This record gives sequence, C-alpha cells and structure tokens, in this order.
Amino acid sequence: MKKIISTLLLFTAAILMNGCTASYQSEFMTPQTYMQNQASILIVTPENGRYETIEYPSSGIDVASTLAQELGKYSSKIATIPTPVTINDIGDDVLQQYNYVFIPQILHWEDRLTGWSMRPDRIQVRFDIYDNQRQLVNSYMVTGRSAYIVWVSKAPNSLLRRPIRDMLKTFFGQG
Repeated sequence: MKKIISTLLLFTAAILMNGCTASYQSEFMTPQTYMQNQASILIVTPENGRYETIEYPSSGIDVASTLAQELGKYSSKIATIPTPVTINDIGDDVLQQYNYVFIPQILHWEDRLTGWSMRPDRIQVRFDIYDNQRQLVNSYMVTGRSAYIVWVSKAPNSLLRRPIRDMLKTFFGQG
C-alpha cells in the first residue's frame, strides 16, 4: 500500500512540476552575427497579434516595449516607431541615425486564460534585424508556451522577456 501511495505521489509531483513551467524554443537564422554595445537602435512596433477572430489590441506595443526595455541594457539610444512599417517605408534620413532596426512580427498570439482553463497561452514572434543599409543582418524566432497549471493567469506578453533577453545576450556576444 505504501508503494502505491508513494508512486501516486511521485507521479502527481512529476505532472505538477512539468505543468508549472513555461517552455520556449528560439533560434537565429545566422548564429554568429554580433552587434556592438551602445549601437543606436530603432524598433518598429508590430501589428497586433491575433488568434482566430480575436485581436489582442496591446500585443504589438507589448512586444516593442519589452524589446526596448531589454535593449536598454546594451544601448542608450533606442527609439520606437509606434506603427507597423516595413524597412523600405523608413526614410533614409531616419535610417541613417541608427545602426540597427528591429522589426518584430507577431505570428501567433493566444491568451487562453490558463488559470482556469488549463490551456496554455502561446506566442510566436519573429524579430528581423536590419542594418542602416536595409540589409537583413539576422532573424530570430521565438516560440513560447505558458505552463498548463498556473496559480495566477498572466497575459501572453509574460512569455516575451526571457527569450528576448536570451536573444540579446547572444546577439551582443554575451551568451
């Protein structure tokens, strides 16, 4: 009887431990591209994320502001364009003021109210990084899933900080 109870407790603990952690997958298109510290950086706010027919109105701003906060550790000159534009829409005079341009694109954004539904939030965001000559320097893809079991529901933007931090550590040659 003790063996059955201890096996059940071990099994329950394993399920809870796995269900209580977020998971991430991320990768660079070109793994060995490094930026200089204190580079001037322009961030383009992406279009808001969607899941089926639901648009998440602040998701684009969330991505841009999280990226700007994390980039603040590496540069003191960071600016944000508040609307979605392509690299070709940015004027030459603006572009020449910056070393790099980050253009995120939200590919998937799903808020599933995990606290009571036990369905994880999911995100997928691609960060295209250009130099001031409009050349694609690198691209970074982040895929994240929240835990299945959470005690307090969080928005999908809570899945951004860690993979963005990892991306920047690698991109600035510290990871």
